[in-house]
Amino acid sequence: MPTFSHFNQSDDGRRDELVRQIEHSVERLSVQELEALYYDMVAKDYIR
Repeated sequence: MPTFSHFNQSDDGRRDELVRQIEHSVERLSVQELEALYYDMVAKDYIR
């Protein structure tokens, strides 16, 4: 489980930390996992 150090950060700092963690996780996904994530995000209207 990731450790969040956001308790004393601004919203922008928290956002940047979360984006970095998500990017790091996405880099490790296979093509099939990326496709599944993509379709799930499209279905939930996160990607337009």
